[in-house]
Amino acid sequence: MRTVIQLASVNDYVGYMVYMHKKGYKWADGTPLVLVSLARYHKYGHGTYVREFHESKEIRWLPNNYIELTPGTEVIPYIEKTNYFDTHEPIKCDLPPEKESKDDIYHPNHYTSGGIEPIQYIQSHNMNYEKGNVIKYITRAGKKEGESEIKDLKKAQNYIQLLIKKLEGEEK
Repeated sequence: MRTVIQLASVNDYVGYMVYMHKKGYKWADGTPLVLVSLARYHKYGHGTYVREFHESKEIRWLPNNYIELTPGTEVIPYIEKTNYFDTHEPIKCDLPPEKESKDDIYHPNHYTSGGIEPIQYIQSHNMNYEKGNVIKYITRAGKKEGESEIKDLKKAQNYIQLLIKKLEGEEK
């Protein structure tokens, strides 16, 4: 069975290239994986597939229809946990250390109860701003401490209405 790696988002692409570069891999044409060229990613598009050749330590692009053309191919999605984009300095606060929790900041309970965080799902499906917020608010509805479930559902409804207006405007 052939195994291919799916790089669904640009963040996954960058993280994978950095990881494989550290392991000594290059592109099949000999080009180093790092410095990462986003031109290659944009040329082949979102949801890109690559294949690893372990003996030669090469990575090769695969066409997006490779999965349909090659029955029995196992697809392994690569999900990068490091955020290579929109990074920022942590916010400083005056809370005593015992009240500060990394999990409350980076992985709050109202986003982690379903086994996958909404941001991972949103990024892996390359969702736009409106769709991403719909997923976020529906997922956390009724779970965020001090927030009404109805309030989150109304927020999701608002983003659905914004997206509908946007799409209707594009159709005209």
